[in-house]
Amino acid sequence: MSVSTLVEPAYRSVPASVSTLGPEVGDLARLAGFGPDPEQQMILDAVFATDEHGKSAAFEVGVVVSRQNMKTGLFKMIALGWLFLTDERLVVWSAHEFRTAQESFRDMDELIAGSPHLSRRVKAIHRGNGDEAIELVGDRRLIFKTRTKGGGRGLSGDKVILDEGYALQPMHMGALLPTLSARPDPQVLVGSSAGLPESAVLRGMRDRGRAGNDRRLAYFEWCAPPPAIACALGEKCPHALGTPGCGCDKPELWQVANPAIGRRISLDYVASERRALPPSEFARERMGWWDDPVEGLVPISAEAWVACIDEESSVQDPVAIAVDVTPDRSRAAIAVAGRRSDGAMHGELIEHKAGTGWVVDRLVELASRWNPCSVVVDPSGPAGSFEKELLERGFRPEGGRWRLQLVGSREYAQACGALVDDVVNGRWRHLGQQPLAVAVEGARTRPLAEAWAWSRRHSEDISPLVAVTLARHGFATHGAVEAPSPFFLR
Repeated sequence: MSVSTLVEPAYRSVPASVSTLGPEVGDLARLAGFGPDPEQQMILDAVFATDEHGKSAAFEVGVVVSRQNMKTGLFKMIALGWLFLTDERLVVWSAHEFRTAQESFRDMDELIAGSPHLSRRVKAIHRGNGDEAIELVGDRRLIFKTRTKGGGRGLSGDKVILDEGYALQPMHMGALLPTLSARPDPQVLVGSSAGLPESAVLRGMRDRGRAGNDRRLAYFEWCAPPPAIACALGEKCPHALGTPGCGCDKPELWQVANPAIGRRISLDYVASERRALPPSEFARERMGWWDDPVEGLVPISAEAWVACIDEESSVQDPVAIAVDVTPDRSRAAIAVAGRRSDGAMHGELIEHKAGTGWVVDRLVELASRWNPCSVVVDPSGPAGSFEKELLERGFRPEGGRWRLQLVGSREYAQACGALVDDVVNGRWRHLGQQPLAVAVEGARTRPLAEAWAWSRRHSEDISPLVAVTLARHGFATHGAVEAPSPFFLR
């Protein structure tokens, strides 16, 4: 294959535009010592395309291709264009792993330092661990960040690169995207290899990109034809080495999914990978075949949750309060639940903050103010560590100043099912709070006897959802007022 031959992506969707600075960015990259491959130039043309108003035609750009093909080099070219051509004030480059963010910084540092044309415009290089940044004259910066489990705070910029997109979580996007609304011309670039089972955010972008119906999304994906087409056994193919007719053994399909073969990757090396890697890893990392989503996705659709929003909703006395904590104890949430005047259930997040040292004092404050029908804790979960201190502060299962309700596994499963029933049947109301919406979107479930419960282990921060679930159960147990008996039974 010729180095200059374009390998067409399996899926491409590009917004309409009137002009582009893509060729100029390609020239800038050549000036810095590395020119774009044809596929990279094609993406540069889309990233730097503008509409009739002079704004970026694409708000989101997704690039899905196997490792070591083009993404890192492409990101460097785009970052150079944003800094040195379009003069963006703040470019953020983020990755899931700290090591990846550091390597990206070192690459850009060496690239700019090696080009006198670029280095003379550098004001300062910041090399502190976690604070890596390149600052140019004219108050322009490129900073490097690691995405944390706690969310995507600190990722906001005029232009944002989200490397390792397979690890993006709803909370990252929930923290990032609203902050871009005030930027004059924001863009978000997501790069990744094929998705993992838990890659819900990337999978959503993939589905929109493949459909080609999002006018603000530029999407490029390189992959081999699916097993149903590529393999003699179709979708039943185990992809084990030596399986007759397996697509994983066809070099012509390797090239379709890996544009850098013949440039930076040799066929001999890919053949060695085929022999060394487990079949599932080779299928994902070199063929571009996505892993199927994990079972146990949250049984609440986004449409059902949004349909329950009432920003004017309020709850009547009595209320129940509940608390939950993330497994790593990095954040905690307190929620209340009760009934509205129209009979619908209402759930509301009261606090969602970092750490746990504030939790018991805040519970005492809220209980003193509201005199709840119960304060609910799952003693087998991370919040169970508060039990002894709550007992010391006057919370008791029976006979104390405030009722402490400790739920077992059977009750927890009942609580989860009851909340879902309320939501899908239109009996639930909430205020549309963002942390709660992110928790609902990102939650997973786990089997619990013959039922199920929220899974903290396979979710990100779902403490707001767990707290609301337990608060609703507390009210259902201790706060519901019995309906009057029929006259003939009095």
